[in-house]
Amino acid sequence: AKLEKPKKKKKKKKNQNDGDDEPKEAAMNDEEKQAIADAAAAEAKPFTIADTMVTLATRADFGDYQVNAAMGLAKSLGMNPRECASKIADKIKPKLEDCMEEPEIAGPGFINL
Repeated sequence: AKLEKPKKKKKKKKNQNDGDDEPKEAAMNDEEKQAIADAAAAEAKPFTIADTMVTLATRADFGDYQVNAAMGLAKSLGMNPRECASKIADKIKPKLEDCMEEPEIAGPGFINL
């Protein structure tokens, strides 16, 4: 005697509301995300000289100095550390151009000078 395979039950697709009349929350657009980031940055505690974390480079191929300020700052702002380091480097480039080479971003968010 030949055994028949049991029939597979089809899963029902969930109805969008599932009888729940509450409206679904819309995803934020880029402008809304940027507005939140800007507001958070404006309300953040002032960035002081103690927060700069400039140290002598641990290896000569890193340059003369390294800065890891972007790591902690990015965390407090909810940013990507490399993106934060890039913004910092862009802001300090004009101040450094007469005395040293352009800052370089390395690893997860270090700035090499």
